[in-house]
Amino acid sequence: MRNYILVSIIAFSAMLIAEELTANEILIRVMNRKNGLNHSFELDILKSQKGKPNKNKRLKISAYWPAEGVHSRMSFVETLAPDNLKDVRFWEHRFKDGSKAKRWMTMPLTGKLKDVSDKKPNKNEFNFSELEITPENINNHDNKIIEQKALNGKAVIILESVQRSKKKIRKKLWIDKDESFILKAEFYTKSGRKSKTIDMGDFSVKKEMTFPQSIHVEDLRKKIIYDVKIENINLSPAYNVDDFMPK
Repeated sequence: MRNYILVSIIAFSAMLIAEELTANEILIRVMNRKNGLNHSFELDILKSQKGKPNKNKRLKISAYWPAEGVHSRMSFVETLAPDNLKDVRFWEHRFKDGSKAKRWMTMPLTGKLKDVSDKKPNKNEFNFSELEITPENINNHDNKIIEQKALNGKAVIILESVQRSKKKIRKKLWIDKDESFILKAEFYTKSGRKSKTIDMGDFSVKKEMTFPQSIHVEDLRKKIIYDVKIENINLSPAYNVDDFMPK
C-alpha cells in the first residue's frame, strides 16, 4: 500500500509538471541538459544481426563548449577498435551564430581528411543522432505530451513527435521529469508500424547528474541489435580549442 501511494504521488507530480511545461519546453530542457559541461566517454558497441558475424567497435567521444570564440560546441570521435578502423576520426563544429555545422572525418586506410558536412549519418551503424534534440528538429516536428506515469520509480513524461514531412515519421520519448534526460525511445513508420526501440539502463550518478551506462537498440526492420556499454565517463577534462581542430 505504501509503495502504491508513493508511485501515485510521483505520477501526480509528473502531471503537474506537464501542465506547467509544453512539449517543446520539455525538449528544450533535454537539449540544454549538458550545455557547458565538457566531458568524454568511451562506447563499446556490439552489433548482432541474424546470419552475420557479430561486430565490435570501440569509440572515444569528447565534447567541448568554448567560453570564447565562434564555436558553441566542438566534438571529436576517435575509433579505438577494431584495428583496421583506428585511423578513422570524426570532428564536428557548431557555431554560436546558428550557421550550419561543419563536419570532417579521416578515411579508413588512407587517413585522408574529408569534409562530410553534407553527408547523412550511416543508418546501418549505431549513432546518437536519432536521440539528439536540436532547435531544428524541435521546430520541424509536431510535439505533444501524451502521458505521464511512473517508470521504475521515476516520474516520466511521454512525448510524441511527428515529423512535418511526407514520411510522417513518428517517435515516442520517455523523459525523466526531474533530470530531463531520455530513458526510452520508440520509432514508428508512417503506417504506424514500430520500427526501432532504444532503452537506456544501468544508471550512475556523477557530479549530481544521472548517466546511463548501457544502451539497448533493436532495429526491427533490419533485424539488427546493438548492445552498447558506456564507460570511462570524465566530466572534468582539460580541453582547449586546438584539441578539436581537424587534422
